[in-house]
Amino acid sequence: MKVYIAAVAGYIPHEMVKALSSFTHLCYIARKNEINTHDLDQFYQYLQAYHKYRAAFITYGTRETISLPRQHSLVHYEESIRQFGSPNGLCSSITESKHIKAVKEPW
Repeated sequence: MKVYIAAVAGYIPHEMVKALSSFTHLCYIARKNEINTHDLDQFYQYLQAYHKYRAAFITYGTRETISLPRQHSLVHYEESIRQFGSPNGLCSSITESKHIKAVKEPW
């Protein structure tokens, strides 16, 4: 995923690059098999940076809103990892793929 940052840097506003970079970093942390307290502290810092810079997507007209369920779920990751441990690659798109199948392939 990091290759995207280098590919778009210089072509999109700096705030968007910072948002994408922060999001990429926190995704890498969340996908680790073992996550320690230092990792969770970094995750929180990257999440705060992402929330700060993602407004650029609205400012520059890329999106009208940023109220996306998968992005909102990131707010709960840190506490969930503290309580239950590493999600080991759990991805929020799993439920989306099941929803699509249920909607597009009726009984």
